[in-house]
Amino acid sequence: MEVHVDRDAFMRGLQMAHNVVEPRQTLPVLANVLLEAQGDTLRMTATDLEVSVRVTGPAKVVKPGTITISARKLMEIVKELPAAPLALKVQENAWVALRCAGASYRLVGLTPEEFPAVGDGATTGWLTIDGKVLRDMLGQTTFAISHDESRYALNGVLLAVHDKELRMVATDGHRLALAIRQLPTAGPAMSGIVPRKAVQEVARIVGSGEEVQIAISDNQFMLRMPNVLLMARLIEGTFPNYEQVVPRAHPHRVTLSRAALTAALRRVSVLSEERTKPVRFLLSPGQLKLTANSPDYGEAEEQMEAEFAGEEIAIGFNSRYVLDALGAQGGEQVLVEMKDGLSPGVFKSFEEDGTLCVIMPMRI
Repeated sequence: MEVHVDRDAFMRGLQMAHNVVEPRQTLPVLANVLLEAQGDTLRMTATDLEVSVRVTGPAKVVKPGTITISARKLMEIVKELPAAPLALKVQENAWVALRCAGASYRLVGLTPEEFPAVGDGATTGWLTIDGKVLRDMLGQTTFAISHDESRYALNGVLLAVHDKELRMVATDGHRLALAIRQLPTAGPAMSGIVPRKAVQEVARIVGSGEEVQIAISDNQFMLRMPNVLLMARLIEGTFPNYEQVVPRAHPHRVTLSRAALTAALRRVSVLSEERTKPVRFLLSPGQLKLTANSPDYGEAEEQMEAEFAGEEIAIGFNSRYVLDALGAQGGEQVLVEMKDGLSPGVFKSFEEDGTLCVIMPMRI
């Protein structure tokens, strides 16, 4: 194999492949990126057996062929190279010569025979969606993914398409984030739990001004863009019935400035207990009072104006969870809905429909 590529274009594709490779691998070849030169393209593939990515770019192929090279070391080298044409040539015993401007390297490669087979994403059930919509929905849900490995079904985002509606849901048992978007036309029915790593990679590679295609087929989630294909094995398991968790109605509703509430919560939570960061919300007509205390450091209190005219209500929340929910909202005002001091609270944008976060209360 001998191929010539543009260093910057090669770098962009290699970065996507490198992000998928896990630092510690049971199989040495999984630490490598597969390079395939054919026609007028160079294709890069990386996988950890759960998530795979394939990036195709233009190249001048002098001699077609395949080879695998350490993704980490190749990335370290290419990052340091100048913006000049880059040449790769496979030599005897799977050694690879790399040249760029005045720099040259000889790298140890591995033959591709042991590299796992990666599918080609062949399916007919693709849904085309704006990249910004996909990024926004992920940003509004992924913060609630569970990190408890014993609750495997919660270690991802439930993605579901039904008729003209796309839904994404994530929960860790203490909070639940839901994002809903209406589609211009009915899409193919699909549903599956997309693992955390795949979700992170999608958010990393999808731009805001481009259309992407997504599909769920044969227990796999797939995302397709021009020259990029990402595939991930779906999480097996049963996602909780999230519709039962989302409260239908609340007698107490308060509208607050998102920026003001965020700043006040940050200040007050400095003196909350470190592990669960509890903050007490005391709502009374026209006012919200936030309080926190720590046996070791003291107590904090802050009052702020609130559009509220109901009866006084006190409830405790993990302030980290509330800050995550506020950070995922896009509007200037946030609507908080509560039933009583022992029932879940709902945080959602006042200006935008289709996004909310349900947070379980804490006893304070």
